[in-house]
Amino acid sequence: MSKISVIIPVYNAEKYMRKSLDSLLNQTFKDLEIICINDGSTDSSLDILKEYASKDTRIKIIDKPNSGYGASVNLGIEKAQSDFVAIFEPDDILDKNIYEVLYKKATETNLPVVKCNFYNMWETKNLNKKSKLFSRCAKQEISKTSENLKLFTSHSSVWAGIYRKEFLKENNIKFLETPGASFQDMSFTFKVLSSLDKIVLVDKPLIYYRQDNAASSVKNPSKVYCVCDEYDELTKYLDKNPDKKKIFNTQKLINQYNAYMWNLTRIDGALREDFVGKFSSDFKNFYDKKEISDEFFKSISKDDFMLLINSPDKFYGKFKTQSGKKQIHFLDKIKLLITKRETK
Repeated sequence: MSKISVIIPVYNAEKYMRKSLDSLLNQTFKDLEIICINDGSTDSSLDILKEYASKDTRIKIIDKPNSGYGASVNLGIEKAQSDFVAIFEPDDILDKNIYEVLYKKATETNLPVVKCNFYNMWETKNLNKKSKLFSRCAKQEISKTSENLKLFTSHSSVWAGIYRKEFLKENNIKFLETPGASFQDMSFTFKVLSSLDKIVLVDKPLIYYRQDNAASSVKNPSKVYCVCDEYDELTKYLDKNPDKKKIFNTQKLINQYNAYMWNLTRIDGALREDFVGKFSSDFKNFYDKKEISDEFFKSISKDDFMLLINSPDKFYGKFKTQSGKKQIHFLDKIKLLITKRETK
């Protein structure tokens, strides 16, 4: 049995996949099971996978009709035969030592989740920029999640870690199986963090996270309510786990408010008014259930919040009158737990 199962969800990835697979096969850590889930690709992705599988017996291919990113990764985790699973997206590039470093840290600490830092990569510009994930969130390598809620506001980076499979199973942690690739990493990451006592964070960047994929879903304004689906899932998850809800619900609500604001900035103007209605309704419900605490308003403007739930039209009017400069600054500030995905 291999030590790590690397799950690769593939949908129309022919443009970048060879370089990505080469970086995986050149790992110094060789004890890998590689599970490639072809999610109904219509380009040459499946042919490329077959070509690589013919040269490396570690590669297994599951070919299925398109059902989306979440369903593909969940299937890969279900089929994995290793103690640890990793998720690798076929437009990113791995440092040759990533799995050697992560596995060594996991065995040394006996903790179920180990993550590393990453570079934001613009290949067309020949530019790599180290993420500020750890400088923002972690003062030390091993962090207690309930005492470091900044972790919940960092990039989800599900592809920058390894996860003990039994830990995911015990805590019923899966990706939401919505169509396409629509921010399913948001709820997954929150579930992981809220289920951990401690997490290992390796500051060294060991993966190159592509920023110049034009098909990324973070750039797709058509997926108006996908963020809402993720937070609806988290609401249900915390409702089923009251001990976790007691500790992490306020942070979930802060993240949700900021993610909705980010989405409002992202989507087409014609759709914004309808989305504000959903935004207002969801948070009025939380307010009426007395889930909005004083702690929430340490991060969120109370005046804006009350305007949102009592007068969504006026809230939207205020949003529209913000200057372009302020909106750009705001977008940078609240870009929480959002990651790119290939359009399905």
